[in-house]
Amino acid sequence: MQLGFVDLFSCGGGMSSGFARQGSFVPLGAVDLEVAKPSHGIGATGCNATYHANVGLEPLSADLSVADPDEISSHFGFTAADIDVLISCAPCTGFSQKQSRNHVSDDPRNQLVERTAVFAAAWKPKYVVIENVKELLKGRHNHHFHGLHRSLTGLGYEVFAEVHDLKNFGLPQSRIRSLIIAKLGDRFDLAIPAVTRLRTVRDAIGHLPSLRAGETNPDDPMHVCPNMGEASMARMRAIPRDGGSWTDLTESQAHLRIPSMNVNKPGSFPDIYGRLAWDKVAPTVTRECSHPGNGRYSHPEQDRLLSVREMALLQGFPADYQFLGSLSFKYRQIGDAVPPMIAAQIANAIAADAAGRYTAPDPAGGQMALAV
Repeated sequence: MQLGFVDLFSCGGGMSSGFARQGSFVPLGAVDLEVAKPSHGIGATGCNATYHANVGLEPLSADLSVADPDEISSHFGFTAADIDVLISCAPCTGFSQKQSRNHVSDDPRNQLVERTAVFAAAWKPKYVVIENVKELLKGRHNHHFHGLHRSLTGLGYEVFAEVHDLKNFGLPQSRIRSLIIAKLGDRFDLAIPAVTRLRTVRDAIGHLPSLRAGETNPDDPMHVCPNMGEASMARMRAIPRDGGSWTDLTESQAHLRIPSMNVNKPGSFPDIYGRLAWDKVAPTVTRECSHPGNGRYSHPEQDRLLSVREMALLQGFPADYQFLGSLSFKYRQIGDAVPPMIAAQIANAIAADAAGRYTAPDPAGGQMALAV
C-alpha cells in the first residue's frame, strides 16, 4: 500500500527522506522558502536543491504564512484525496530557550505552527506529523501549540503529543524534541521502541577515514570540513582529546582563550571548541554547527571541525546523502533537519497503523512496538 505525503517547511529533506526510504510513502509535494535569517533573503540556504537531489521532487519556494493550499496542490498536481500524511515542521528558532529574546518576546514565525491547521482543513489528510523543539509543548510560547490543538480537534483529529530525547530511539545524539501526530477520526499513540544500548559517536563516525582541516576526502565529497586560521588551530590543538573542553586549558595556555571563555564564570559557554567524546552520545547538533566556536562540534582526536558527513551521520542521515550549496549552508541544512532515522521510525508506525498492524499501547506505560 502506497501512502502519499506532503512536506511543508521541507528543509533539506530530513523528514521526507525518512518517509520516502521507509518504502510505503510517496512524496507528492514539498514547500520551503529557503530562508536562514531574515537578512539572508529568500533562497539563501539552498535546501530545495538538496531536497531535490535526494528525494527526487523539486520543492516549491513559497511563503507558508500566506500560501494558499489550492495553489500548492495545483502546482504539484495532487488532490486532497491523494494525501495520507501532512508533514509540517515549522521553524523552531522562536521557541528555543537558547535564544534569550524568546524569554521576553514571541517571534512572529511561531504563528507558522498554527498555519498547519489551514492545510489540514483544506486537504483532510489521515495523519498530521509535526516535530519541533521541546518548548513548543512546554515553553513560554506553547499557546501556539494549544491553538493548533484546538483547530485540529475541531476538524475531527485526535492529537498525540509528547517530548522525547531521540537518543533513546537510536540517534547517536541527545536531541530533546516534541513529537506530535494527529490522526483524523481516531486515536494514535506514537511510541517508538527504545534501544537497549545508546549509540555513541564512535558507533556513528568511528569508521570514517582521517581528515585534515580544509581537506576533502577524494572518495566522498561530503567528508569535507573548513580550514582553520593559525589562532583557532593553536586553540584546537590545546584542547584535550576525547571530550576535552576549553575549561581544561592551563594558565600557561591562557593566551589561547577568547572572551567567551570566562574562567570567572565556569558555566559560561563550556562547550565552545569542545571535542566530542568517542564513547558518549553527541550533544545536540544545531544550525550553528559550522564553526568549532559555536559548540562541541570538534572531532574527538583530529584537530578540526567534524566534517559534513560526520555531522550528518550524527544527525541520522543515510551514509549516501548529498548536500548542495555552500559549505556553511551544508552544515545548516543538517542542523535544521529532522533526523531521517527518526522520521523513518515515525513512518513505520504510521504505515503499520494505516494497514491495521500497529500494536496497542501498553497501559502500564511500556514502549509500543510494531506488530509483526
